[in-house]
Amino acid sequence: MVRAALAFLAALLLGALAIALIGQSPTEAYKALWEGSVGTPDAWARTLGQATPLLLTGIAVAVGLSVGLFNIGAEGQMAVGALAGAVVGASVPGLFAVPLGLLCGALGGAMWAWLPVWLKLKRGTHEVITALLLNYIARNLTRWLATVPLKDTNGQAPQTAEVSATLPRLLTGHDVHVGLLLGLLAVGSIAWTLTRTVWGYETRLVGQNADAAKAAGINVERVTLRAFLLSGALAGLAGAVVVLGVVPFRRFPADFYGIGYGFDGLAVALLAGHAPWAVLPAALLFGALGAGADQMSFSTETPKQLAQVVQALLILGLSVRFTWKKRLPRLERGS
Repeated sequence: MVRAALAFLAALLLGALAIALIGQSPTEAYKALWEGSVGTPDAWARTLGQATPLLLTGIAVAVGLSVGLFNIGAEGQMAVGALAGAVVGASVPGLFAVPLGLLCGALGGAMWAWLPVWLKLKRGTHEVITALLLNYIARNLTRWLATVPLKDTNGQAPQTAEVSATLPRLLTGHDVHVGLLLGLLAVGSIAWTLTRTVWGYETRLVGQNADAAKAAGINVERVTLRAFLLSGALAGLAGAVVVLGVVPFRRFPADFYGIGYGFDGLAVALLAGHAPWAVLPAALLFGALGAGADQMSFSTETPKQLAQVVQALLILGLSVRFTWKKRLPRLERGS
């Protein structure tokens, strides 16, 4: 976490330089960013709303990393899960719409995660390549489904029908709903499972050294398949949470794929490193950057995309750290 904090500090400093280069005050910009993310109760509510899906996509990617696989397909799995949740939520009466929508969203995400892990285990195909390609398929498939066969016939917009029920709010007047509790529960249960159970031990051992795990009698294929399907299910659940939330969705729009929570989950998991519990502060950090960007843009005329620049610099710093950490033993052996 210390290294992650240093990477974040470096990202802030480089972001300040970028803000200064466009003629704005870094101090004023970061002050507005702070006020828009955690400076008031309303700002905290916006941050929690932004962090809710990131908790689920972040822990989804973290589960994949624990078994040694990089689930870059979380965005596509989230889109499939969101569509499944929206369709079920609009078709089922209100009492059952939310639980069945969440369940089908998780099942949809797991289904979309099955092919890349199967190809990895049976054909040796790298999961990053197949999952990344499946993201494009998911984007175009869900867009077509929401535009043609599943389109709401009562409107002109390319989107599914409105769901019959939504996740209950936790704060009156704010878009903070029960999805936040689901995210916290997912992070806590996965963190506990990976560190306190036999399944967690087997998963971490496979991720660290699959050959040693196999020699110890662990069914590597079964553990890998189970972990990656769980990763996809959590990403799909995140999509269902978004469409079953209060606003602005309550349905699946054709352009849903562009919201980016799945890709942001990759950054959250990288920031958390190998500590699943660290997904919580990492998701809150990225949620705060997203929530404060609008206030920064409104108050100082600093483009809100600069908050994304800080995120990108943070990811770059973490990537350099991980790459150097892997190269260092090889350099030492070579010397």
